[in-house]
Parts: sequence; structure tokens; C-alpha cells
Amino acid sequence: MAAQNLVQHAFMSHKTGLRAQHLGLHKAICVLMGWNSSVPCDAITCAPEILPAEEAAAQKEDLMLWPPLVVIHNISMSNNNPEHQKVIPIEGVEAFLRGKGIVGGKVKVCLGKPADQSIMLVKFLGTFTGLGNAEKLHKYFAEKKHGREEFEHKTSNNGNDTSSWNEETQGGGKLEEELLCGYLGIAEDLDSLDFNTKKWIIIKSKKEIQELANAPVKTDDKLLNN
Repeated sequence: MAAQNLVQHAFMSHKTGLRAQHLGLHKAICVLMGWNSSVPCDAITCAPEILPAEEAAAQKEDLMLWPPLVVIHNISMSNNNPEHQKVIPIEGVEAFLRGKGIVGGKVKVCLGKPADQSIMLVKFLGTFTGLGNAEKLHKYFAEKKHGREEFEHKTSNNGNDTSSWNEETQGGGKLEEELLCGYLGIAEDLDSLDFNTKKWIIIKSKKEIQELANAPVKTDDKLLNN
């Protein structure tokens, strides 16, 4: 009930100079709670509408971190058995990215201890090309079943489910191929970022960015007639 009251207050408040901030708060709460954040412009009030799970997830994924980055996890570091933990150095991740044709990214260790390297960021330029490269890496992990969903499933049991992936590496496959999970960073991943990264990261709508990229180029008729 408290969240409903807060979201209604945020939408209905018209305090001078704070309208944009209130609407931003309204959207953030709706996304967090899985409610529909779209409200008609002429609406006088709003009542939270619970979205189906699939739509709620899509709404969360739309709020991406910008400039784009991919959050990478070394799944073995989630295993409670130290003998099954395998450190992958930054150089190994960089070589892995080059092998996948990923360009324009910079790997940086964030959170955890330097010797741990359980969470790393692949940062890209804040351009359409940078976004394309980030999405390419995100798609690779998703197709390999090493994306966000698989990572959360494997780590939901205190690391006990990660042993199966560790066993896969015994066949001689590359550690990076088997142990790295990754996905495009969204608003809910802010806790995975180090302090310095948070300072320059903002939240943007992926849908709006894509609409801008696909928008026709406007020209000046006067210039065309010269």
C-alpha cells in the first residue's frame, strides 16, 4: 500500500520545477514493482496495473546502463568449494573477446577483491556502434545459455548448482567458454558496478535509443535547393 501511495503521489505532484523528477520516480517505482509505467498524458490520477511477468521483465530490460556495458561473471567463483573456483585473469577475458570479434570494449574488474575477479565489466562507447557491439556480446552469451537467466538459476542455490559447469571444463574446453556468463547491463545491475563506474553511468531507455537510431535523417530544404 505504501508503494501505491508513493507512486500516485509522484504522478500527481505538479510542484514547480520538480515535475520531471517526480515522473522519473513514478517510472522507477513501477518498473521495480512490475507495474505498468505508461500512463496517458491526460490522466488525472493513476492506479498501479500489474503487468504479466514477461512484460514486466521487458520493462526492466528497457532501462539500460549508458554508455552500454556488459556485466560478466565467472560462474566458478560462486561455488562454495574453493577447489572448484578457477580464476580467469583480465588478459584471458580480453583474448576471449577478441576471439569473438568484439571490439571497442574495455574490461575492468569491479567489486570483489582483485585476486577474485568474479565480476568484470566490458565497457563500450556511448554510440550506436558501441551499443551494437554490446548487444553482440549479450546475444553470444544468451545463445550459449550463459546469459542472465542461466546465471541467476545457477547461483540461486548458494553455488551448489555451479559444479555441473565446472565438470564441463574437464573435457578440455577453454575456461572462458565454459565459466563466463554475461548480459547487457540494466538499471538493476547498478549494485554490480564499482564506485568510479557509477559516477559516469546514467540510465536510458533502450527503446528510445533504437527509435532514434532508426529515425529518418532530417534535411534542410533550403540547403537542398541551393
